[in-house]
Amino acid sequence: MANITAAVAQYFIPEVWANRALEVLRANTVLARLVARDTDVAAFQVGDILHIPYPGTFTAQDKAAGSAVTVQTPSGGSEVQVALNRHKEVSFIVEDVARAQANQDLLDRYLAAAVPAIAEAIERDLFSLYTDISASVGTSGTDVSAATIRAARKALNENRCPVAPRHLVVSSKDEVALLGDTGLATYFANSRAEAIAQGAIGQLYGFTVWMSQLVPVVAGTPDSTKNLALHPEAFILAMRGLPEPPASTGAQAATIRDPESGLVVRVLYAYNPSYLGVQVTLDVLYGVKVLRAEKACVVLS
Repeated sequence: MANITAAVAQYFIPEVWANRALEVLRANTVLARLVARDTDVAAFQVGDILHIPYPGTFTAQDKAAGSAVTVQTPSGGSEVQVALNRHKEVSFIVEDVARAQANQDLLDRYLAAAVPAIAEAIERDLFSLYTDISASVGTSGTDVSAATIRAARKALNENRCPVAPRHLVVSSKDEVALLGDTGLATYFANSRAEAIAQGAIGQLYGFTVWMSQLVPVVAGTPDSTKNLALHPEAFILAMRGLPEPPASTGAQAATIRDPESGLVVRVLYAYNPSYLGVQVTLDVLYGVKVLRAEKACVVLS
């Protein structure tokens, strides 16, 4: 493979890499697509604090004929402060950037190797918020069952959590346990036969069921798996762009926001004479926080 020169480096198009990176990032996230998001490509610095207003609860008021409406300030409203304290990056050298950019398969090979590491970091940070959720159902060491999911539904109902949308994110072992649950056998056989064929459970008791290999497991006797039942407003993922590199450095960057998932990624590149190639950096700036703890439940197994 021919080494790229500084002259050829000028044809690197960061937007091409950024758009494709977002597709790979979206495909490798589960929880990040299910929570509330506040994202923007505006440039921020690591450590900046976002002040995100969040409305509280309104009360239906009686309206008498000829009288004015009652203007309310919602009770329980608050400002959510989210620190942009997570800056994750993956960097690598591309020696033949023109070929990689023109060849979709080669471009995908680079990004498929680099982007999942960023996706995993975001997912793990979101899953770590389970420690701030007080409600729990199930038993550590016992696989999730139909009865466990019903208990999770009851817990959210009692906390007056909206009935839709609701999500249940389970570990790989619990997904397999649910597919083989004798209590759900008739349901799968008559209504959801494709769940067995495709390994995708879909809807159960009002939850859309997702599998993630990153569901936390706390070692112990027995190990405790921390699955999550949640409404999107339980957690918030805030993402922002990062500053453009100084013009004098010769480095270029593109920051792209995915309209579907809200994820924001920056692609930064510069010619590296030590490696005779283009150094590509993919990075993200974000913060995570519990938004409404009553809208989530830890499902132990």
